[in-house]
Amino acid sequence: MSGTVDFMPRSLELDRKVARVVAALQEGKPRTMARKALIKRIGRRGLEGAVREGTLVALLPAVYVATALENDHSVRCAAVRRWSGWRVLISGESALHLFNAAYPAPARIRCVAVRTWNARTPSWVHLSRSVLPEDKEEARDDWCVGRGEAVVDAWACAPRKRRKDVLYRALWLEIATPDKVIEAGARRSRLPDRSIFNGIMGEFVAGATSPTEVMAKREVFTGPEFADLEWQVLMVVQGRDRTPDAIHRAARIDLECDGDADHTSPEDVARDRERNTEFASIGWLPVRFSFKELRDRPEWCRRMLAETIAARLAAPAIPSPDTPVLDASR
Repeated sequence: MSGTVDFMPRSLELDRKVARVVAALQEGKPRTMARKALIKRIGRRGLEGAVREGTLVALLPAVYVATALENDHSVRCAAVRRWSGWRVLISGESALHLFNAAYPAPARIRCVAVRTWNARTPSWVHLSRSVLPEDKEEARDDWCVGRGEAVVDAWACAPRKRRKDVLYRALWLEIATPDKVIEAGARRSRLPDRSIFNGIMGEFVAGATSPTEVMAKREVFTGPEFADLEWQVLMVVQGRDRTPDAIHRAARIDLECDGDADHTSPEDVARDRERNTEFASIGWLPVRFSFKELRDRPEWCRRMLAETIAARLAAPAIPSPDTPVLDASR
């Protein structure tokens, strides 16, 4: 014989079955399948052929996914859940990504499991064993810890230099409300950097309305050059109650820290423009910074505001109505 045959060719019908299974997994319907279920659908021969051809891969023991999606974070979360026999909940930054795809997927799957599940996990899974929290929520067809708990767990697991960014980003994306995060933090008997966490969340208890404002106050506009900023001051402008994020009374500056989600629609742009015009009509200058600018370019934000304050203070005084401040107590 001139050669040998390593395996018998599959039938056309089996090829079609395999193609349908692979297509379903690629579409996420479902995202993972157990080996037993695959053998029932396409037989052992069909499964082995699909693996050999590179269309299916065993991501975990007896858990298969479409090879094209083996690095997709949500697919990996689903695979871990199936592998555990549904004894884990997705947590931390993995859960934040499932709740809102705009939150970056972490390098490892973060999950918590019941204490009795003792399987050895691969390096790309970060697993803790404990009593599973009663608060849980569904996200992208998988079960996660509650939103507040996910934020607090992400804080606890992140390197110290990243913790603030994790918290501010999760709040900015509205993955969890400040109240839920505060409640979850209080339930934790041990929380690294608790004083910093409590300080940030305490700003919301004191009246802050957005993470952008809190980040600006605590992380960006600090130091003696910004000591005269007053935060959350009630004013009356053109007969309307207005509460700027902060004001510089002497320089007549209205500082606004915009969360992108609240200031991007045509209606929001028109509302902000009207507000700016009304402040300008009484001699006040609106100065706006976005969440991304404050997070990614804090030194530029500091310099721009400091120079604006200095320029306003150095300019000749122009007669204008009395400063319409009603309440500077907060």
